[in-house]
Amino acid sequence: MLRRGALLLPLLALATPAEARRARAGVISALRGEAAALFSGSPPRALSPAAELLVDDLVSTGPASRLVALLEGGVEIRLGESASLRVDALTLQGPQRGAALRVFGGPVLVDKDPAQPASVTLELPWARIGVRGTRFFAGPLDGRHAVFVERGQVAVEAAGVTVALGAGEGVDMASIGAPPGPVVRWGAPRIARALALVE
Repeated sequence: MLRRGALLLPLLALATPAEARRARAGVISALRGEAAALFSGSPPRALSPAAELLVDDLVSTGPASRLVALLEGGVEIRLGESASLRVDALTLQGPQRGAALRVFGGPVLVDKDPAQPASVTLELPWARIGVRGTRFFAGPLDGRHAVFVERGQVAVEAAGVTVALGAGEGVDMASIGAPPGPVVRWGAPRIARALALVE
């Protein structure tokens, strides 16, 4: 079971001057296993429920770990084991409100409230995903790179090709640099396998 913030005190190192100048990106809301945040020039910070995330943190999970983070602006991010995520940018004011996230490996689930006007862009080594209000999975599955939309819509761009996915639809990419395959409706067994990687 994921540990909630009320059940475990944060295990944070003291913030360095560089960390003190960076904007808050969100907070760890649940964690099972181990995770750490790394920022250039600073020692790694062990993460625990209620720990803060800062813009430009590289968050990594360990083997058999699961992490849930709530970003400023109401975006929930779930990372599976051996995953790495960085919040490259977070803008909460003005017409360009949104977040730029980069995943370097491992499975991720993004859950964004459709009522929130900010947009989210997710960059992966094998695709770029544009989001407004949705819940979707992206990551390795069945020997391929896969994207599945549980709610809402996303645009998946890879190798110069863009496809639109709606609720219940998914797409695979055979490798880094490959274009998206056919958009198909996923069956319950494959959906369950994907979600089990991040829950």
